[in-house]
Amino acid sequence: MNQLLTMLRWEIVLQSRYKIIYIAFASVILYYLMIEAVPLMNSLEMRTTFLFFDPMLIGIMFVGALVLFEKTENTLQALIVTPIKINTYFLSKIISLTLLSLVTGTLFLFLTQGFDFNIFYFLTGLILTSVLLILIGFIFVSRCRSLNEYLLMIMLAFIVLFLPPLLHTSHIYENTVFYLWPTQASFLLLKGTFTEIEVIDTVYAVVYLIIWIGICYYLAHKAFYKHIIQGGT
Repeated sequence: MNQLLTMLRWEIVLQSRYKIIYIAFASVILYYLMIEAVPLMNSLEMRTTFLFFDPMLIGIMFVGALVLFEKTENTLQALIVTPIKINTYFLSKIISLTLLSLVTGTLFLFLTQGFDFNIFYFLTGLILTSVLLILIGFIFVSRCRSLNEYLLMIMLAFIVLFLPPLLHTSHIYENTVFYLWPTQASFLLLKGTFTEIEVIDTVYAVVYLIIWIGICYYLAHKAFYKHIIQGGT
């Protein structure tokens, strides 16, 4: 527990040093200004999309940036020879970045909704989505040796994880096959922040995200140990 608390404090320092906290808050202000400036964006679908996009930005882009910075500054190499376990390192990243997502998500809702939102779906959707995307970020960045490689991974993640559920949610192209996407479950829960959704959809989304979190945690741990700890290719 002491190790985890120490790591959490260090994560906050890193997020501040690399301006991640400021970028996260700036992105929320940008979403709000876009909604205010373009009334067509003030729709259920777009608010759900913006609420999803922030943990995606924080989870995939920021966790990758943090790990790459730590690799560049040889922080991870020093970490390897300390008693700190990989699980503790993972948890410190997951908890700190998820808390950041919750703070920025809450700010977005207060700016756009006031207190008129469903807190259960907001907390459940944002926490599960954030944890999932952070773990996916770990899987991607573990295999990358440079920022350019990781930027390509981010583009791939955007196309694969974001576009299919967005097409379904926005009714541009609806297909039940999109329910195989874990991010479709994220969109459903986050949509429940603003409007009622079916109980069966809630159960599907929560259970499916938890299953995928378990799978991604295993894959992230394995990839991190092989490519970072052991230095494999």
